[in-house]
Amino acid sequence: MRRQDILSGKEHPSRKALDSSGRRSPIGRLSLLSALFLVVLATLVFAEDPGDKDLGLFYQQNCARCHGTDGSAVGTDGKRLKGHDLTDEQWLRNTDDEEMIRTILNGKFFGLAMPKFKDALSRDDARRMVTDIIRKSAKGKVIGPGTEPVEK
Repeated sequence: MRRQDILSGKEHPSRKALDSSGRRSPIGRLSLLSALFLVVLATLVFAEDPGDKDLGLFYQQNCARCHGTDGSAVGTDGKRLKGHDLTDEQWLRNTDDEEMIRTILNGKFFGLAMPKFKDALSRDDARRMVTDIIRKSAKGKVIGPGTEPVEK
């Protein structure tokens, strides 16, 4: 024990988990097992299969506020939103998939006009967003959880 601990009569916190024989006490073992269990549980919860990401849900959480719930860039009250109309047939014909993927991953105008999502989506997720969500969007058809086809 440290001198200050001896004088105060307090046991040092690092020694509380050990019993008189120098072994971990049952409480110390329980604490260690609990911490290990939480680490394993957190790993399982946060581990995500990249092919299982629900891009319809991702769209609603990250894209709908500017592009609208259906991609038309019009809000539910009919108000024009600040995003691009993803249902515009002419724009879809004239815009390359690779250009859309780059925009999704890198954003527009340093993230000011559109945020970048390269930390949230893989390149494959961005490709699926273009082919399964944007290319299939239609005015009045809400994009939401489960919108995209499930790939197996």
